[in-house]
Amino acid sequence: MKKIRNMIVGTDWWDDCDDAAALRILVWAHRRGDIRLLGIAINACSPLSGPSLDAFLAREGLVMLPIGLDRRATDFGGQLTYQARLARLPGQHRANEDCEDGVALYRRLLASAEEPVDLVEIGFSSILSALLESKPDGYTALDGCQLVKQKVRKLWMMAGKWDEEGGRENNFARNARARQAAALVCRQWPTEITFLGFEVGCTVITGAGLPEQDVLGRIFRDHGSPRGRYSWDPMLAYMACLQDETAAGYRRMPGWASVDEKSGCNRFRSDPEGRHGFVVKTQPDEAYACAIDKILMDASRHALDRKGDR
Repeated sequence: MKKIRNMIVGTDWWDDCDDAAALRILVWAHRRGDIRLLGIAINACSPLSGPSLDAFLAREGLVMLPIGLDRRATDFGGQLTYQARLARLPGQHRANEDCEDGVALYRRLLASAEEPVDLVEIGFSSILSALLESKPDGYTALDGCQLVKQKVRKLWMMAGKWDEEGGRENNFARNARARQAAALVCRQWPTEITFLGFEVGCTVITGAGLPEQDVLGRIFRDHGSPRGRYSWDPMLAYMACLQDETAAGYRRMPGWASVDEKSGCNRFRSDPEGRHGFVVKTQPDEAYACAIDKILMDASRHALDRKGDR
């Protein structure tokens, strides 16, 4: 029997709607009992980060999940598209001030975890890098690297571009903060990492059939993607929920990843004993799109959608 895996999720929750699709998949798996979500950390900060994510989770049927936030991370640029509508939804939503510090959230949840935890990262690496450099505190006498090594089973990351030497991708290269954090994580992270790169999701379109009255359907429309969106984050989330690259339709290429902290370009050295690995697809794009859309639509039928939300 597959073990129910504890998970903590990191997301930028910023200027793309694929984060919301990925979170729907993760909440869907949580409600099914396939995984156990412990908390979500937002690694890009806008005034509406906490309230909009809280509102989305409530309408997915998950309330009072711990939310962490990197309040310094306001320098990513871009245009927010769906957070304002979410933050206006009726109900009690947590303000940014009510969210925990992102690093403190990870330290608290990992320190109290009695079973190994998987980390899922669909945004920037800044909170993870700060976690590695964190010091002992009231939660545990372990420093960040020791805590991760003791409590984390695996890190799943949507990041990088692995089909060319010196690839460059947003989550690694968006700004100086992202580049420096990615370089540190690749250099110091003590557990196995599986990367799903830009090249994997940029030809898979999902979310086109979501109804407008569904909160996720409105997010896609607010983003300007009523016909669907590239599937980087949902593909990573689906693979992490299955806990198996092969079962999700990929071949994992083992080795060692690195990121140049000045340019954000990633490189990879193949090694069968390496802790890092990126995935390549073994199925046609339609197979991944069908699996993800089935989950998005199934969850859509059960999502909370209160009268007057629109």
